[in-house]
Amino acid sequence: MKRHRTQLYLDEDQYRWLKCRAGRGGSIASLVRELVDAARASRGAPAEDPFIRYLLEEPPGKGPRGSTVSTIDEDVYGR
Repeated sequence: MKRHRTQLYLDEDQYRWLKCRAGRGGSIASLVRELVDAARASRGAPAEDPFIRYLLEEPPGKGPRGSTVSTIDEDVYGR
């Protein structure tokens, strides 16, 4: 797995919260990775998002009646 090194600026409250959450001897870096993974997992598969599903299954202009900017909300969200 390829890894990327990054630099992150935090304000004092953010840093304290992360340090406290990581615990004694814990790594802020590993905690940030865990938080990112948890956030990604909680979002579900991209195809569960109505907009992404719409783009994958019926790209604009190729739907049953030809989508336009004025019909996008109705086409994607049914409203």
